[in-house]
Amino acid sequence: MSLVVAVAAGLLVLFTSPAPWVAPRPAPTAEQVGAGRDALVQLRGAADMPAAHPIAFGPEQLDGIAALASHGLRPDRLSLGVKDNGLHIVGSHRLPGGRWLNAAVVAVRSGRGFPATHLTIGRLSLSDRWSRAILNVGRRLLAWRGVEVPPLDVMVRHVAIGGGKVVAIVDPPRPQANIDGVAVTRRYCALAGAQRRTPAAQFATQVRRAFIGAASPSDNQAGFVALAMLLVDEKASELANVARAHVDRCRIPAPIVTLHGRADLPKHWSLSAALAVGGGAQLAQAMGEWKELADSLAPQSEFAVGDPTGFSFIDIGADRAGFRTATSATKPDRAADRAARLRAATDDSLLPPVILREPEGLTEAQFTRAYGGIGTPRFTAMIERIDAILGER
Repeated sequence: MSLVVAVAAGLLVLFTSPAPWVAPRPAPTAEQVGAGRDALVQLRGAADMPAAHPIAFGPEQLDGIAALASHGLRPDRLSLGVKDNGLHIVGSHRLPGGRWLNAAVVAVRSGRGFPATHLTIGRLSLSDRWSRAILNVGRRLLAWRGVEVPPLDVMVRHVAIGGGKVVAIVDPPRPQANIDGVAVTRRYCALAGAQRRTPAAQFATQVRRAFIGAASPSDNQAGFVALAMLLVDEKASELANVARAHVDRCRIPAPIVTLHGRADLPKHWSLSAALAVGGGAQLAQAMGEWKELADSLAPQSEFAVGDPTGFSFIDIGADRAGFRTATSATKPDRAADRAARLRAATDDSLLPPVILREPEGLTEAQFTRAYGGIGTPRFTAMIERIDAILGER
């Protein structure tokens, strides 16, 4: 027994650390959000292509990815950067008991195929050969969890690292969703059919339709994703295992519907709800905040119809109402009750009208002057105030 304890203690010291390697990061700025989203758009485009696709990340994109990942996956932290013609990736994951699992990867070779890498985990430093072996084990573990990861030299066909940037030809992983795609398709087609037969311009009507017959967490997951597919973008289907060919037979153009007379709020509510069931409430919350930061710099809002540009706490309220409702509705002990409430939804139950009094249309300078940024005490106080208005969802 003492030998087992000694080995466990040795492994704990070898692989974990009392402190993180990555320093805490402030919440992302509007510029970091924009740069990070540019990088994600490039990766998304590569994932949508049937063959490998080029990407190019400069210092701004690398820093933006790290800022978004550290904020969306907190308390985990990520650092990305090019130094001495090597791509340095450092991550810190907090473990129970206060210790940290730290890992660093340095990619140092330009040319065909996956670059030469040196992996360090805690106190253990590995050669290129062993680093590749460990990465291949990780690739197989991800495949076992439903993430389709190509072989390393297929995933990265060519890479050039230097001058502060990374240029590569990649075929990125394609994660598999855990939401029932057949159920989502069925609900989307039912929503589209109902809209064809009886057009409705009220968001509450669409919500009531989306949860007809729903009683379980999986039913409710399907309802939230189908609602986002109908009202925001069919690409919300990527949150579930939806066969596009099955959706094609019932597809309709996204109808314009309103919540409290505004056409942007249904999109905020339904997309945040879908993200919550597909990626978790913390990610949904972070993405809502990132969208508002991006709008504080943009000449036109991403949800342009009826959506004032600038940072909007009204939009944040709709985001939070959506993901809080979805989080509650997918808990086994609450699913049936929440589905029944959604079948009786009204504008006021979906979003209390007092939320419409919150500040919006703030430029980046105005937002920074008034609140300092997301994650600051002043911003957190505003979020707590909004949550108090929303109450239990």
